[in-house]
Amino acid sequence: MKISKYNILFVFIAFFMIGCSDYLDVNTDPTRISEDVVTMKVLLPTVLEATAANHYLIGATSARFTHHLDNFSGSYGYQLTMSGAWSNIYLKALNNTATILKKADDEGSPHYSGIAKVVQAVNLALLTDSWENAPVSEALVGSNNIIPAYDSQETIYATILATLDDALGDLAQEESFRSPSIDDIIYGGDLSKWIKLAHSLKARYLLHLSNKSDNTAAILAEIAQGFESNDDDFELIYNETFSNPWYFNIAKRITESIFTQTFGGHFIRTMNGEYYEVVDPRLPLIATTDTMGLYLGLDSWLDDEAYTVLPTQETFYMTPSAPLVMMSYSELKFIEAEAVLASNPTQAHDAYLAGVQANLDKLGVDADAATEYMAHPHVSVGGQTNLEHIMKEKYIALVLNPESWNDMRRYNYDPAVFKGFVIPDWEGRTLPAHRAIYPTSERDRNSANESANRKDQTVPMWKDL
Repeated sequence: MKISKYNILFVFIAFFMIGCSDYLDVNTDPTRISEDVVTMKVLLPTVLEATAANHYLIGATSARFTHHLDNFSGSYGYQLTMSGAWSNIYLKALNNTATILKKADDEGSPHYSGIAKVVQAVNLALLTDSWENAPVSEALVGSNNIIPAYDSQETIYATILATLDDALGDLAQEESFRSPSIDDIIYGGDLSKWIKLAHSLKARYLLHLSNKSDNTAAILAEIAQGFESNDDDFELIYNETFSNPWYFNIAKRITESIFTQTFGGHFIRTMNGEYYEVVDPRLPLIATTDTMGLYLGLDSWLDDEAYTVLPTQETFYMTPSAPLVMMSYSELKFIEAEAVLASNPTQAHDAYLAGVQANLDKLGVDADAATEYMAHPHVSVGGQTNLEHIMKEKYIALVLNPESWNDMRRYNYDPAVFKGFVIPDWEGRTLPAHRAIYPTSERDRNSANESANRKDQTVPMWKDL
């Protein structure tokens, strides 16, 4: 069950109705009840919306590193700090989940605690995948410690996986004083879907660590308990009133003749037949062209900046009510395909095809066009799936999702894996972006710890070595 953000309004209405009812009942303590409702029922949609926003804030920059997007201004986008995401992760996501966890523990509401821990793990992963080391164990204590030490990425990943295990324990509890319902604007209080999400996320994060150790068995164990269809996707669905940020910041501006970003050349060439001699039927659902009918993406670092594609509000990811997809069933099948490619090529091929089909279905591709695409030699690959094709289809399915940045860094932007990918020479430097720069605010407030952990953007992270 997917919940529209219109339900946030209903949450606030419900809060005020409950508050008034309890105040008028002289046999109850209105202060205690109203305080709990404010904390649990109002903070949950806040942290869920913030988590979706964090995916957008990071994706808007990382999509330039992966060539999903490019800038009209010609600025390739390196040396950006993603400072908005840094503050949003701490202030709106981690800080508020900590409040939910405290209240849930105090009143015995493990179902709220379980969801909060899943959300906490997701935001910790966004944090460390963007900046590597970061304050975690000493963070969120307010004025008690205004210069928190940085945890290593290895420690943060251990925390993420442990947090998801704790979440699964909480979500499995039969008794919970209070359980989410319409305030859960992702799954509508369906705990079984949160359980599937926690297992799917564990598979994702174990894959992130595959360069450190062979996690194949553990990944498959999590996949077996993870998403089962597109209906399980972890996404926030927006509406005309509360618009998808990709629409608001890109497509809407284009309709107002304010051009900021469009799809990158590499992304379009992966789909328009130039690299693989098959025109992807998803392309007209993702991008529109000019009157010439050509699909040409932007490569801003080249002298020739010709382009034809635009991410308008008529396309799948850019409508006001488009879902902002944070993790999908399609991604999980590609994780499976990558994990077993060496040990079980047949399973890898089946999972790969399932991932492609799931994304075609999600975007609403015509059945005949989908069948034709799936049968094409550059897609079916004669039943002999290889890493290049798995990552090509995952790259398409995860457009605008910062998870694609993790894939590219795991393989160090290898053009043998990502066909045709070019690392631009920008202002005299070849810059494969492996990390964001810490925000200026962090340098000002926590300078000693920040400087001790600062690295050039070209230095790979611990997890990718």
